[in-house]
Amino acid sequence: MENSASTEKDPLEPRYRRAAEYGQLLYHRYSRVFWTLHSTWALVSGGIVLVLAHNRYGFLPWVVLFLTLTWLSTLFFSRLAVGEGSARVQAARGFVSYLTRVMYQETLFFLLPFYFYSTTFLSWNSAYVVVLAGLAVLSCFDVVFDRLVRTNRWFAQAFFAFVTYSALQFFLPLLLHVKIHNGAYLAAGLAFFASLPLAYSARDLRQPRRLVLIAVALAAVVGILKVGREFLPPVPLRLTDVSFGTGVDPKTLELEHEFAEGRPIYAAGLSNRRLVIRATIFSPGRLPLRVQIRLLKGRTTLRASRNLDVVAHRRGFRVWYAVNAGPTGLPPGRYRAEVWTSEGQLVGRQEFLAIPGVPSDPRGGPSATP
Repeated sequence: MENSASTEKDPLEPRYRRAAEYGQLLYHRYSRVFWTLHSTWALVSGGIVLVLAHNRYGFLPWVVLFLTLTWLSTLFFSRLAVGEGSARVQAARGFVSYLTRVMYQETLFFLLPFYFYSTTFLSWNSAYVVVLAGLAVLSCFDVVFDRLVRTNRWFAQAFFAFVTYSALQFFLPLLLHVKIHNGAYLAAGLAFFASLPLAYSARDLRQPRRLVLIAVALAAVVGILKVGREFLPPVPLRLTDVSFGTGVDPKTLELEHEFAEGRPIYAAGLSNRRLVIRATIFSPGRLPLRVQIRLLKGRTTLRASRNLDVVAHRRGFRVWYAVNAGPTGLPPGRYRAEVWTSEGQLVGRQEFLAIPGVPSDPRGGPSATP
């Protein structure tokens, strides 16, 4: 009976073999075209995620789950994906590789709009979102990105650490209700230690010399976060409006004689009066926050408020600062109001132009007659 059963299966084996050989032939012949089309689709799908991610803060926990799965799959490559193995093992590796790329792509494109909202362009922190966008595009080039993740453990470690840090510094302040700079340190620590197994084996991590190098690297990361805070967008905060007036109601925070948006301010019209700067900042959740408002002309800081302790919330919050314009008003020129966290992250800015003369219209527009 056993011989009969094996004889019945024998005629099917050549068919499976021929089908596998034909599939391999098609793959080798058209793989470049396929992956080119797939990379194009990845860019398109990334754009769709950019649109769908608009204000979808509720999906953020899923991003953290994606990163956990990405860590496991990347660890699979760095530890287990060595050697050729059987055809089934190679197919399994290819499938896991594909899932890893997809999870990286969707995570990066999901994070991009939130970093975009928090970035002040033509400032130092715009470099961060440019790097994030570049990595998102790189993850769409399947052949190049897959080769880097498979063969270069250092690249896999650095890429994973950067993406994980970007997600966690966004997620942890909202989850733990801590100040964003504390969330940044915690995110950096978690991303750093999670990335170590991608580059080192357990045996490597027990070597004293290796442990010293890891400690030095961790200290360098903390130092970079401390010194380079200006390069980090203050996610999840977003500056939504900066307005100017000559007074403010402390209870309602409504401005008195609010100047028209985008129109110049008549400098002499502020003589013996105050210039009140009011900033509106959005946060998707409750966050303790300390901010400062600065008035600059060129690169010179003319005035700076004290550090204002507030609790950010979903409905947005407003902070204000009154500047004494002096007996002659503001000197004509271009000014800039900036909002900073007390730890040195730029939340946003707004420019205005002060021109000579006294307006007949208290709103100070250019149509007013000096």
